[in-house]
Amino acid sequence: MFSNLKNRYSDWRSKIRNYNKITNVSADARRYFVINGFDGIITILGVIVGNYVVKVADYKHVILICFAMCISLGVSGVWGAYIFESAERQKNLEDLENSTLHNLDHTVIHYANRFASRISGAVNGIAPVVTALIPVIPFFFGKYIDIKICYYISFGVALVGLFGVGIFLGKTTRTRLLIGGIKMLLAGVFCVALSLILNFVS
Repeated sequence: MFSNLKNRYSDWRSKIRNYNKITNVSADARRYFVINGFDGIITILGVIVGNYVVKVADYKHVILICFAMCISLGVSGVWGAYIFESAERQKNLEDLENSTLHNLDHTVIHYANRFASRISGAVNGIAPVVTALIPVIPFFFGKYIDIKICYYISFGVALVGLFGVGIFLGKTTRTRLLIGGIKMLLAGVFCVALSLILNFVS
């Protein structure tokens, strides 16, 4: 039984590696993770700053608002990426069929592109949700911690998260890790500063 499961797992891994060689989906997934992970943190940071500015004092309300935003980010990410990737890869497949004069339906190329579309959609939806939920964690302790402290911790967690995304970007692109982290961190600082300035203006 275990031998059979091991063989099936080995075959599955071999198939996934083959699909990745054909479509290079791992590179697309990394790109989607960085872009949408960044979007998730920046979006939720803006939401939390907005709650802070209007003085939302109930931690439950902050959590509900942030959860609603996370759901929107996830659904938008999955649907948008999957529909776009499916259409784009189908077009490329049809171009390849026209140039080779072969029908590629039910071939490994067809299945590899379908797999790549699903992976891209999943990463595009999961990345912003995961990164956006992290700054919300302090509010789960709102029953025991003053709401202002929750806000301050959340801001700090979000900025650290942005720095982490920058480090990941630097690692994947083989550039300076610190520079990548600082660039993302500055984007978060700019987002907070602009939100606070708009509050003073209004």
